[in-house]
Amino acid sequence: MNIYKRIKLPYSLNGLEPIIFFNAMHYHYSVLHRNYELKLNETLKGIEIEKEYSSLEKLMENLDNLPEKLKNDISFFGGGLINHNFFFANLTEMSKSSEEIISEELMEIIKKHFTNLENLKKNLVKNALKIRGSGWTWLVLDKNNNLTITNTINQDGPWSLHLRPLIAIDVWEHAYFLDYGANRKEYVEKLLNHLLNWEYICRLYFQYTNN
Repeated sequence: MNIYKRIKLPYSLNGLEPIIFFNAMHYHYSVLHRNYELKLNETLKGIEIEKEYSSLEKLMENLDNLPEKLKNDISFFGGGLINHNFFFANLTEMSKSSEEIISEELMEIIKKHFTNLENLKKNLVKNALKIRGSGWTWLVLDKNNNLTITNTINQDGPWSLHLRPLIAIDVWEHAYFLDYGANRKEYVEKLLNHLLNWEYICRLYFQYTNN
């Protein structure tokens, strides 16, 4: 039995069309994401996991406390699992992605750090295009509840950096190549403009700032 699992998609594999099509989603979620789940649990087989690491978030926050010989595999496969869990939860069908539902509190902090929502998206695109090879672009809250954009390489994520993610952009080629070829910019722009689950993002912001 797997300890750590993929999320169940809150939409069908063709639910993100025409931005992300079925074949890309099938390969991304059903093949690659499943592999991260299987490989992480295989790596941890026979290892007693501390109770405080019962959540995937806690496991990734405590990489430095894990067995040295397993740390690289746990970081990669665990990062692949948690990053993709967050990424897929961060998206929704075009018909349900509405910027009008962004809370006043979240919009105020967006304006404070990025002037307006459009400028935030432009900065996310700019950062996503800076990554050489494979990685992720994140909008996160730091320990002082300031909004910032950060990039991570491969399957590294914000949890081990003690940052709290609000938006994730997967810029591994497997996320967009089937639909967009080498045009990463078009993929990122369409994702930000049409697929973000703002209800989920606002809920996360409330949880982070009220705990």
